[in-house]
Amino acid sequence: MILQRLDTIRKIEVVIIVALAIVLLIVPHVAGTATVTMVSRIMIFAVFAMSYDILRGYVGVIHLGYALFIGGGAYFVGILFTQFGVGIPMLLLAVVGTSVYSAIWALIVGKISGKSGMIATAMITMAFAEIMRSLMTSWFTVTRGADGLPFRVPPPFNDRTMMFYASFIFMVIMAFLLYKFTKSPTGRVWQAVRENEQRAIFLGYNTNRARTIALLVASVVGGLSGVMFGLLNRFVNTDLLDMQMTINAMLYSLIGGTGTLFGAILGSALVVYFQNLLLDLRGVHFIFERWLLFIGALYIVVVMFMPRGIMGFYYDWKDKRAQKKRLLQEAKLPPQLNDEA
Repeated sequence: MILQRLDTIRKIEVVIIVALAIVLLIVPHVAGTATVTMVSRIMIFAVFAMSYDILRGYVGVIHLGYALFIGGGAYFVGILFTQFGVGIPMLLLAVVGTSVYSAIWALIVGKISGKSGMIATAMITMAFAEIMRSLMTSWFTVTRGADGLPFRVPPPFNDRTMMFYASFIFMVIMAFLLYKFTKSPTGRVWQAVRENEQRAIFLGYNTNRARTIALLVASVVGGLSGVMFGLLNRFVNTDLLDMQMTINAMLYSLIGGTGTLFGAILGSALVVYFQNLLLDLRGVHFIFERWLLFIGALYIVVVMFMPRGIMGFYYDWKDKRAQKKRLLQEAKLPPQLNDEA
């Protein structure tokens, strides 16, 4: 009944989404451990990229220290498990602690961004991430510094199949919640701030408040993705606080399509799979040792031919198709009805 009310393109979209969900659900039963782990990483990185897309794609905020959250979440769960024991209560405490930690940083950044320009905010947030990275490096007795912190995880997260399904559920829930936020009145204000902040202020919107809410939402979701990443890897080091993690989130959403959320999932899947493929090919030819060159080429191709990313390109095609269909329908109407239309 639901499919009958949808047009052809929408039906195809629903079928593709359902098919992808079914494929994901059976992956652990037909693929090896390496593939299961890779897909789990894709789903966790997709949530991280979606949370960053809230800032970059919906509000227009550039946050160069966004690794604060995925790194902070992973360190929270790692430190609690190594210092106080492995168990579900410690995991719940890590979730709460990460949420509070992320919210505090979001409020600090929100206060700064309300008084500073975009470039100043970007540089200050990058400095915050470097401060946290230096702290985790120097706190060797607890974090093991740059060597990294290995730790055990509680059941059922120590099973790769269960971890896969946990990552899948996590991605679906976060995608649904973020989508609801973007379609809410607050989400509409975010987009108004992105398009023209001065006009939004003129219309009576509190843009600083809207930006701070976006930071809170994105930061907490980004921190929770760090908790999940720590559970998957059972290891955390200072690389998670490096600026490269922020750049990764930015590029995932850029390739998939900023301001679309689903584009972040698509971009994460494409880049992580392509990266793993290139790493596997290093034994075939020495050129694949320079796999970053191929990743860079991928980014260049997407920016040149699809400036709004893959999903942006798709939505543009849909809009043109709908417009063409509407014009054809108007051309077939009788002159009197055409004038009324």
